Formats: sequence, structure tokens, C-alpha cells
Amino acid sequence: MDDFLSRRPAGIELNALSESVFDILVNYTAFPWPLLQTQAKRVAADPAALGRTDLARLVKPLAQGVARFNTPKAGVQVQVALERLL
Repeated sequence: MDDFLSRRPAGIELNALSESVFDILVNYTAFPWPLLQTQAKRVAADPAALGRTDLARLVKPLAQGVARFNTPKAGVQVQVALERLL
């Protein structure tokens, strides 16, 4: 995968949970930060400072985003991986 697409956003420090979510997304999408950032904004969450409640609201939208641009199977795998973080 192109390092430009999968690297952490410049100048933004991720908390531990956001870092874990990002690490999962990097394995399934070429644009993990834009996906996380977009979906977090839709649920009024800070993508760099996610809490467990935020993640609970983001599991399905993130999984659906991965499924939409990759495969339904990848979406299910993302959902399972994110649910494990909860």
C-alpha cells in the first residue's frame, strides 16, 4: 500500500483508541484517515480522540465504508475487529 495513503495525518496525535482504530482501517482501506475523519464528524466525534461511546457509534459506519469501497467480507472483518476493541 502506498505510504502516502496509509500514514498517520501530519500534525495530529491520536489517542490510544483512535490509533487502534486507525491500525485496523489501514489493513482494509487505502484511505484510513479520510474514512475515520468523515465518519467521526457524522457522529460528532473527534477522530483523533475517540472514546468507547464514540467507537460504538462508529463501528457500523466504518464497516459499511470499507465494504462500499472494498468487499462486503472486508466490511464484516472490520466490524468484528472494531467490536473487539469495545
